Amino acid sequence: MKLFHTENGKEVVYVQIQDIMYLHQSDLPIPLFIYEKYLQGVTVVDDSNRFNFVRFDEKHEVNFFRDLDFVIDYDKYKDLTDEQLEEEGQKLAIKANEIAEKWNNMSKKERKQNTNLLQEHANLGYMLNFLSEIYAVKHGKRKMPFPI
Repeated sequence: MKLFHTENGKEVVYVQIQDIMYLHQSDLPIPLFIYEKYLQGVTVVDDSNRFNFVRFDEKHEVNFFRDLDFVIDYDKYKDLTDEQLEEEGQKLAIKANEIAEKWNNMSKKERKQNTNLLQEHANLGYMLNFLSEIYAVKHGKRKMPFPI
């Protein structure tokens, strides 16, 4: 999850450690600033810290995370009703199913040429998981260490 704020007239973004680790495991290139701020040395992520937020305040950092669609922007979903959240989840599930169907109908050669579909499918599943986390937060079943 990501949160955009304006602090002292400057836009900043807070990104959860879990999102940074997901990015680290994806096929996407990781900008140096992420390594410099968080991924130096041994990084242990578990249930005690995966929802913690890391602050990024440089314009290029904020823009990078703004463009990452699979990292859910909490502000876009926090005020949705349960029904609206479910609708958003259904849209993501439909897209994921369409990708899976497309993939399953491809030849081996076509699959090699379209490996990006695997990452896109994984991203949709990741987004679905975080929609369920937002639902849990809204219903008091999950605590998030939101930045102040």
